[in-house]
Amino acid sequence: MSEIKAIIVDDEQHCIEALQTMLLKKCPGVNVIGAAQSVKEAREIIDELQPDLVFLDVEMPHQNGFELLRQYERITFDVIFTTAYEQYALKAIKFNALDYLLKPFSVKELQDALDKFREKQLHKSKDPASSPLEVFLQNMKTLQQTHKKIALPTINGLVFMPVQNIVRCESTGNYTKIFFTDKKNLMVSRPLKEFEELLTDVDFFRVHNSHLINLQQMQSYIQGEGGFALMSDGTQVEVSRRRKAEFLKKAMQF
Repeated sequence: MSEIKAIIVDDEQHCIEALQTMLLKKCPGVNVIGAAQSVKEAREIIDELQPDLVFLDVEMPHQNGFELLRQYERITFDVIFTTAYEQYALKAIKFNALDYLLKPFSVKELQDALDKFREKQLHKSKDPASSPLEVFLQNMKTLQQTHKKIALPTINGLVFMPVQNIVRCESTGNYTKIFFTDKKNLMVSRPLKEFEELLTDVDFFRVHNSHLINLQQMQSYIQGEGGFALMSDGTQVEVSRRRKAEFLKKAMQF
């Protein structure tokens, strides 16, 4: 692709300068056309300069990087998140296969992220609603609401499903089969580990290497070496022996 027009958004000037230097000296083909130290300033610069790529700091005073993205109905640029904090938001970033750089990052990590960006541009979907960034924003927004939903990417687009309607998730290699309260199921091209990272904070528990269950949908527990969780859809899900104590401790909270 042609030259990449990039903007850096970071509340710390020394971080902006360090990234600018790395891009200038080690990343040919990237032109830093602007920088901002706040969400307000970033919005103005992005709207004016129309970048291809924004290096976006997650943690900033007053408003964070996600709040900048929420201001857009349609995002016309791509994002590489930069952060010094491994917090809950990184779970959603990883789940939606978005790029991020954990500070302090190396030149090689920066170059790898740019290579992924270029590759993604070559295969970019014409439908922005199905882009990983749009899915990420939907999940960040709805997982923080009272009636939580999750956006599930499928080969035909997105399926928006209330989290409380998920009974359990079962690993099938690099895919995950999701079972719902209406007895239907859906195969999603994400490994179970990524669902565990995304949903653990909303009452899900990994009871077995192959199973993640919604504790709100568990009806009873059957004693055994590890035991079994009896779910609302009638299935019995094995609890591994090594996870039993932690599982029972969490289950007792419901």
